Amino acid sequence: MRLSIYPPITNASGPNSVTREELERLAQSASGAVVTKSMTHCPRAGNPEPRLRERLPNNIGSLNSMGLPNLGYHQYAQIISHLKERYRKPLIASIASAPCPHRLDPIEQYREIATALEESGADALELNLSCPNLEEVPIAMDPQSVRHVLKAVTREVKIPVGVKLPPYNNTPKLFEEIARILLEFEIAYVATINSEPLTLDIDVKTRTKVIRPNDGFGGLGGPAVLPIALAEVHRFYRFFQKHRARIAVWGVGGIVTAEDAIKHFLAGASVIQIGTLYLWEGPAAFARLWAGVQEWLHANGYNSVEELVGTVKDL
Repeated sequence: MRLSIYPPITNASGPNSVTREELERLAQSASGAVVTKSMTHCPRAGNPEPRLRERLPNNIGSLNSMGLPNLGYHQYAQIISHLKERYRKPLIASIASAPCPHRLDPIEQYREIATALEESGADALELNLSCPNLEEVPIAMDPQSVRHVLKAVTREVKIPVGVKLPPYNNTPKLFEEIARILLEFEIAYVATINSEPLTLDIDVKTRTKVIRPNDGFGGLGGPAVLPIALAEVHRFYRFFQKHRARIAVWGVGGIVTAEDAIKHFLAGASVIQIGTLYLWEGPAAFARLWAGVQEWLHANGYNSVEELVGTVKDL
């Protein structure tokens, strides 16, 4: 099931996509779609502060251990209904699971939230199976759990379903197993990568870790992860092409310049998402990035991004 996004640039779920006001700003921006913060069954305050270092030294990226702070899916169902009435832009509801007092298992949480968000008017769902900042092992690292979640959701909803995954750069066998499971379901797209997990920075002046949760370990985003993101995009693109699967790849990670975006398209991404850049520049980033992409396409003889997707050459 295809999902049309134009321009092919959206926000990545996470930065500045929590409240109604933040989602309104996204709806009014040049982003091709609005992606919500990953919502859970119950509202969450998230991890203790300080949990975000927006800008690491030398602008290599950002470091966070947010812990999925969000309003809970009931609130997002109302917000999406409100946005649907006012804007024509596609609304993508990002869904995650986390411990909650209702004691629903993760699979039931995904199913219940997905059903409710489809009813609220969401145009698509993005199943975040890869949050690196909870105590639990991400679902994306367990193939059978991935299969159970996808089965529970795809048989309940009729709108497009995407999956947000972590980097599998050091686990090639796990990558292959997860990719083959995706072929079993009608998945619209794979968004890769979520932030690089278990990374650390230290303030040498105070000799302390820069964030508090999880012993200072957090997810790394921004320019430093671009090579990892490109590799994951290309691996998924080649795998889906080989198996003639109509699953799009959405590139996430390290995109700051138009050239970074072009690299993602060459690697196989048909849509890109920005997280750290959106954190740094706000809504203006979408227009700047898209203008740069269009300028590059024109200068190099391309009429559209589609002509570029997956055309990287081997040496």
